[in-house]
Amino acid sequence: MKTTKTLLLAIICSSVLGISSSASEFGTKEEAAALLERAVAVVKIDKNRALDLFTRLEGGLAQKDLYVFCAARDGTMIAHPGIIGMNIFNNDLTDTSGTQLGEAMFDAARAGGSGEVTYRYERPTTGSSREFTKTSLVTLVAGILCGVGYYNPE
Repeated sequence: MKTTKTLLLAIICSSVLGISSSASEFGTKEEAAALLERAVAVVKIDKNRALDLFTRLEGGLAQKDLYVFCAARDGTMIAHPGIIGMNIFNNDLTDTSGTQLGEAMFDAARAGGSGEVTYRYERPTTGSSREFTKTSLVTLVAGILCGVGYYNPE
C-alpha cells in the first residue's frame, strides 16, 4: 500500500513537467486552477507529505509565482512558504478595503469544488509595497482549506 501511495504521489507531482507554460513569470488563473487540482490529489493520497511539499515548494507543487497554502479549520496556517503557524482569523490579515481574508477564504471554500476570493495584496516579487489585485482559488479537502492565489493582469 505504501509503495502504491508513493508511486501515485510521484506521478501527480511529476505531471507538472508535462504542462507547457507561457513565457510570463506570473501564473495565470488557469495555471492556479491546475496547481490546486494537483494539490488536492496529493492531499488525498498523503496529507502530511503534501503539507510538507507545499511548504518547501517541492514536488512540482509550485510554479512561477504560484504556490499552495493550507489552513486548519481553526485558521492556523499549516502549509505556506513563509507563515506557518499564523492564525488567519486572529490577526490583521486584511486587505486595503478591510476584507478579513481568513473568513472570506473559508466562506468561499467548498468541498469537491473551488471558490474564489479577490482582494488587494502586495506582490513580493516586485520589491514594492504597491498592492495589486489578487484572487485565491480555495477548496476544502481532508478537513482543511487549501488554495492557490494568482495576481490579476492590470
